Amino acid sequence: MRLIVQKFGGTSVATKERLLVAAQRVVKAKREGYSPVVVVSAPGRKGDPYATDTLISLAKEIDPQVPVEARELDLLMTCGEIIGIVLMAQAIKVVGGYKTIALTGGQAGIYTDGNFGNARIVRIDPTAIWDALRQDVIPVVAGFQGVTERGDLAGHGHITTLGRGGSDTTAGALAAALGAEACEIYTDVEGVMTADPRIVGNKARILPSVTYEEVSEMAHLGAKVVHPRCVEIAMEHRIPVWVRKPDSEHAGTVIKERASDLPQKMFRFTGVTHLPYVAHFKVHVAHQDDLPEIETEIYRVLGEAGISTYFVGKSRQLFEFAVVRENLERVRALLDGLTIPVAVNHHSRLYLLTLSPGSVAHRERRRMLTQLRPKVEVVDAPVEVTTNCAIVSLVVLNTREVPGIMARILEALVDANITVLQVADAQHSVSCLLLEEDMVRAVNVLHDKFELHTGVGQQLRVLTEAVG
Repeated sequence: MRLIVQKFGGTSVATKERLLVAAQRVVKAKREGYSPVVVVSAPGRKGDPYATDTLISLAKEIDPQVPVEARELDLLMTCGEIIGIVLMAQAIKVVGGYKTIALTGGQAGIYTDGNFGNARIVRIDPTAIWDALRQDVIPVVAGFQGVTERGDLAGHGHITTLGRGGSDTTAGALAAALGAEACEIYTDVEGVMTADPRIVGNKARILPSVTYEEVSEMAHLGAKVVHPRCVEIAMEHRIPVWVRKPDSEHAGTVIKERASDLPQKMFRFTGVTHLPYVAHFKVHVAHQDDLPEIETEIYRVLGEAGISTYFVGKSRQLFEFAVVRENLERVRALLDGLTIPVAVNHHSRLYLLTLSPGSVAHRERRRMLTQLRPKVEVVDAPVEVTTNCAIVSLVVLNTREVPGIMARILEALVDANITVLQVADAQHSVSCLLLEEDMVRAVNVLHDKFELHTGVGQQLRVLTEAVG
């Protein structure tokens, strides 16, 4: 049985016409001798009737002041995918005449932990899928969702969601559990591109192939083509992943190699990504010796809240980090008024973090702490926040094999009068923290600087001399 998993994103099933085009892809695979397992997202995007964001908005309209319980919100959010699988199953029957069965995540045997809103798959029991395939029935599975092993309602499991991009994760996990020959991700672009065409226009090129590490790096740094968890699962099980557009004859992009498969000292410039809506935090610490304990405690607090940080850096009396802006208010609430006791070198201090040093609230907090702990020095730790930031990254396979890469990036941005707030590098990328107003220009500057529009910058090169 030549089994493949085909995942269709929300835009690919948003209208009747697009749904029928997507169904033709499934029928084509079936007629070519494959046994397809189909994964479907909720139809459309925010504003469309059954899109996930639209469903969330419905709940918030009841009373914005009363948050929906996480369990109930997951129940609501899975409705879009259930609508999607029923419509897709019907479309496949109409287009190809094949038998189909629509399965929710739970019915497909996808079991998760109980972390509502961002659950992780713990195991898959594909019995129902195999039963359908053996009877020549095409399974159509709801992405983005699963079910806990047991719940508190007479043993029934609770419905969970896998977080943003969870349908990709469903596809990758099913491909691994079923031992699929390939996983196909159908989306609204023709493949993985060197940059977002909405920013660089027709200079954006489709990459015929990339390594798992390159596309995972691109996804983590803002590219929305395929979720990194899907890529990580595929890499672990050596499953090729194709990124394609349903209504295009273009071959798309194949992700099938690990960086370790390539000869040593090889590199290539892959693409430029951008991540808008970023907030930058600076925490000022009066005494340098106290910095490690304060830094550790803040990252512990953020970690327990499930908040990821970027651009972690520090100097003598300052440390800084960035978060995506959707977490801005949560970070503000966690840090403003946070007290951190520090005992270093036989002294004891109590640091009071504040986002507004001159406020009445801060003065009152300080007065109360001084009364409660009269023998302990209370020290202010002002927190600066810049909310209008963005991250622009150059993804490079084997960054550290390219001497002078940091200088070339900074030179290009400085020449364009773009202020770089902070720089960070990783094994396959160099990222710059900028003001949001400079993001579009920065993407174009780096895309041009490294000749990504011509393909010259993307050829694998063996490093034998310094790169000019």
